[in-house]
Amino acid sequence: MFLLSACHHDEDSSEDEIEAERTVLVYVAAENNLSSFADDDLTEMMEGSKQLNNRQQLIVYVDKAGTSPPFLARIKNGLYVDSVSMEESQTSDPAVLEKIISQTKQKYPAKSYGLVLWGHASGWLISEDSIAYAKSRAYGGDTGTGSSSGSGKTWMNIPSMARAIKNAMGDNKLKFIFGDCCNLASIEVAYELRNQTEYFIGSPAEIPDNGAPYDLLIPDMFKTSEDFGKLMIDDYYQYYVKEYKDNPRVFYNQDYGDLDGYSVPLSVIKTFELSELASATTQILSAISDKLTPDGLLDLVNITYYGYYGSRFAYDMMQVLKHNASDTDFASWKTAYDKAVPYSRYSKRWLTVYRQIYTAMDSFGDSEDVCCSVSMFFPQQIYRSTYPCWNETIKQYQWNSVIQWERYGW
Repeated sequence: MFLLSACHHDEDSSEDEIEAERTVLVYVAAENNLSSFADDDLTEMMEGSKQLNNRQQLIVYVDKAGTSPPFLARIKNGLYVDSVSMEESQTSDPAVLEKIISQTKQKYPAKSYGLVLWGHASGWLISEDSIAYAKSRAYGGDTGTGSSSGSGKTWMNIPSMARAIKNAMGDNKLKFIFGDCCNLASIEVAYELRNQTEYFIGSPAEIPDNGAPYDLLIPDMFKTSEDFGKLMIDDYYQYYVKEYKDNPRVFYNQDYGDLDGYSVPLSVIKTFELSELASATTQILSAISDKLTPDGLLDLVNITYYGYYGSRFAYDMMQVLKHNASDTDFASWKTAYDKAVPYSRYSKRWLTVYRQIYTAMDSFGDSEDVCCSVSMFFPQQIYRSTYPCWNETIKQYQWNSVIQWERYGW
């Protein structure tokens, strides 16, 4: 009913003659237990759209739990325009993502494009595409039944996502991909998508169900200056600093209590610089090779970790290398890192559904000078029992073509 009452046809034909500066597609994968939060975020997007001009095109693809079919629409001046009902499908299907990006690009051409991934995610973790729910999965979380019960049964692996975006965009890169979902800011994910986007923006940790404050972030996404990513994560970060402090009974972490100091770790990754960072990471790993073998003793004590699925799988990349490499080797690596990650915000505490993370936060040993809000996976013996085996599935990423965990005996 809301969709029908909010839609109208845009009759300003003169707009078609103006070349758009940027088109941003928000891909809302909400056929899961996040469905109730989609409406609030769409309302925020409507509010944020009031600050856009005719050359800034905000497009949403929405697939929510319930009986309404998915739809593709533009949000302009606080309203849906050009809304089109789409056939029932699964947002976790890479073919659907490819189709929606292609259709958006064709209908709303622009000089540059942005993509927002809204929904569930679990970083680089990988399994067979679109299979029944398992602990290893990446993005999407589609129940496939229109139900809002559970986080989803089918998922899209990141390598499949990269291929879908490449097929849809052709020789054009996206200006940015913003992952408004959990654990997506891992070096493996960013490197996999480096040829599809100029910037990758997101959090290595869990994010609150409410997600980004889109009324604040939408105008940032259309800035033409190269600091637009910084503006996005500053607004995101500062919003939750205030929200958590002001609403400890709304936002709580395992136990009710003071949320002062909580926010969302976030980073901006410049993909053009990732090749140099990959090379520098290979060099620093070679220097600590004795610690990386199956029998090695990589120091992970009190190291910040962002993801947990039966085991820890996403450690703070910078903190691990700082604690295990020499000062000289680390300084050389950090020069490459600073180019690839021009801006980040670290929060030592964030909301998590995992008590293992919640109780470990007080022992995370370092400040934001050492923690980079970008995660990385390090193979370990304990992962031999994961299904599928993480020590093996990590090798499906292009990052491994440079790092080559095989050389350390994995």
